[in-house]
Amino acid sequence: MSDSSANIASAIDLVLQEIFGFNSFRARQREVCLSAWRGNDVLLVMPTGAGKSLCYQLPTVARQDGRALVISPLIALIEDQVQKLNSLGIAADRIHSGRQRVDSQDACRKWREGRLQFLFIAPERLGVPGFLDFLSDHKPALVAVDEAHCISMWGHDFRSDYRQLGDRLSRLRPANFIALTATATPEVQKDIVAQLGMHQPDIFIHGFRRQNIAIDVLELTPGARVEAMIDILKDRKRIPCIVYAPTRKLAESAATELSKHYKTGLFHAGLSAQDRQNVQDAFIADQLEVMVATIAFGMGVDKPNVRAVFHLASPGSVEGYYQEIGRAGRDGAASSAVLMYAPVDRKTHDYFLDLNYPEISLLDKVLDAVAAGSNNRDEVAGRLGLPSDLVRGAIEKLWIHGGLVVDEYGGFSVGPRDWEQSYLRQRRHRKEQVNSIFSFAQHRSCRMLRLIQHFGDKGDSDQACGICDFCRGTQLTCKVSARASKEELRAQETLMLALVPFQSKTSSQLFKELFESPQWDRRRFEGVIWDLDSKGLIFIQTQSFKKDDQVIEYQRIGLTDEGRLHLSRQKLAPSLAVQRQKIDQRIKAGRKKFSGKRRSFQSKDRSY
Repeated sequence: MSDSSANIASAIDLVLQEIFGFNSFRARQREVCLSAWRGNDVLLVMPTGAGKSLCYQLPTVARQDGRALVISPLIALIEDQVQKLNSLGIAADRIHSGRQRVDSQDACRKWREGRLQFLFIAPERLGVPGFLDFLSDHKPALVAVDEAHCISMWGHDFRSDYRQLGDRLSRLRPANFIALTATATPEVQKDIVAQLGMHQPDIFIHGFRRQNIAIDVLELTPGARVEAMIDILKDRKRIPCIVYAPTRKLAESAATELSKHYKTGLFHAGLSAQDRQNVQDAFIADQLEVMVATIAFGMGVDKPNVRAVFHLASPGSVEGYYQEIGRAGRDGAASSAVLMYAPVDRKTHDYFLDLNYPEISLLDKVLDAVAAGSNNRDEVAGRLGLPSDLVRGAIEKLWIHGGLVVDEYGGFSVGPRDWEQSYLRQRRHRKEQVNSIFSFAQHRSCRMLRLIQHFGDKGDSDQACGICDFCRGTQLTCKVSARASKEELRAQETLMLALVPFQSKTSSQLFKELFESPQWDRRRFEGVIWDLDSKGLIFIQTQSFKKDDQVIEYQRIGLTDEGRLHLSRQKLAPSLAVQRQKIDQRIKAGRKKFSGKRRSFQSKDRSY
């Protein structure tokens, strides 16, 4: 090491101790800090809780011209970082939608006068007319982009405001850029570098191994999962914990059940901002034992003693899953992650995919509406007679892929370039992300090692973790209702008998002809199908057809050879024959009802 390099390293160490109060760096932090201090562009992919924030804060404080613009999508994280910096005597302020206008103006004034070392903003702020001009006149020495995976359309949490950062931030050069994220695959890493226009960046990808988190995967029907979790939590070493639910409805019902046993909080985007803040504060202060939440919860929450993270259904991607389990064990103590899943979970993912990534035909209709003179979202929605949220998603996708041009006032015009190929690639990528989490759940290998390989951490030892369910050779045990109820067993028998004369039938036909009633909703029916499928008594085939340029998928269900053999072995053949007659009658009645609904739907479809 040269004398100058040694002096720099010594200065960095001094700032670490005297300003930030740490005796030593965590793994690889010093390398990153030195690179950013020297003015290099940096991409840092480091797990949650590994100390990413220090890697832009320390170089800024250590540099003579040091002041940094920090871009983050999370108000909670912005508030937390500003408070921590101010407590160290470092001048920091923020601008975001949760602040009064007069406070934001004061922050701008302090930045202009050189009285701030850190200014935190939400990415949307760069789109406010005049704000980028203001920053160009008062440039930072360093620009930090937190949660940088949001830039990439191949990431798990892509955000349209982030996609514009590269063009907007280019005006702030010669500042060097540091992009930070906890979850980025090699493809996403390349996209971040390209989108931000980084100049030969130093890239640091490391630390994905979490040696203190034991991962367990349980294949359970949706109805059995909360009961299983309650039994697992009898081991109070798993408390406090976070429970992730795929929908608000499931989060609410799970919180109700868990509150009978534990001090439980509920968090989802449908609650008021104040209610969310109150329950988050209570959890951080150890006033709650269990936090039941949708994925809206967790980012920017600094609670080091979370002992377990449960998933009540398969998440949408391996990247999202890794980020969520990373909220456990940030203090380094033994922790666990329990993923509960079943093939039926795909239904929820399919629903959100269709909502967030509509078919090409809908996007074409939006373009036609814009070409006909509709100049904003509400006008487009009104012309097409579609929900505003659906149209908003379609407009966002068209803008991202070049189908629409959106001006600074929110007006629309049809874009100049082809967009379909790029959009369809992104839609396929989202499906592949869902497939990847099911592959992870079903794969028989070390869970942690599979995650490490997914993210391309080349500095890892490639050794098995020794603590996951696969490495232990034992599955996490929990008490659940092992046997189906009498009513569910009768339903299984009914379903199998109805399939005897057929090679297969669609799941919609079977549900409407045999089960549709106030007592049997679609979720309960799918539980019956899942149970029979897991026993090998039926098979499930996913098929599709094309209608109006849309590919519509559906499921066909039939008896396996084992299922037919199972029925033939039943000793109650006479009663089964009687049941068969009753089922035939129910099918005829259900078929009339189903056909009537189908004709009604087709009529409505034609009028649409």
